[in-house]
Amino acid sequence: MNSYELTPSEREELVKILKDITSQCDLEAIALVSREGQSLAFFANKRADPDLLSAISAALLNTGEMVTSKLEHGDLADMVIRGKKGFTVLSKAGDFILIGANREISATGITLRVFRQYNEKIRSILEERYLSV
Repeated sequence: MNSYELTPSEREELVKILKDITSQCDLEAIALVSREGQSLAFFANKRADPDLLSAISAALLNTGEMVTSKLEHGDLADMVIRGKKGFTVLSKAGDFILIGANREISATGITLRVFRQYNEKIRSILEERYLSV
């Protein structure tokens, strides 16, 4: 398992990105995690457990990748988990996962679009430093 130690400026930059995404999507919680489930950055408008969100996202990513592989759907890009009272979106940012949660199901499409816009920026911040890890 890789360990990612962010510098204070990297963490600050990532939290700013998460806040920007949240302002565009009106998310209750958003996190950036490693594929192993390590929380790198977290922001929530409401009470949420960053460790639980990180662990769940890693497990879901692994399951989603197995499904897309077995069904020959190509590389996993995004996952949407929808319940009666809200949704959760996971989006791959290279070797990292962007996960967000909201109660407004009508915002699912907007959330996916905004996540995709920011994925490249997140990848460029993290993979430049951790590509060889």
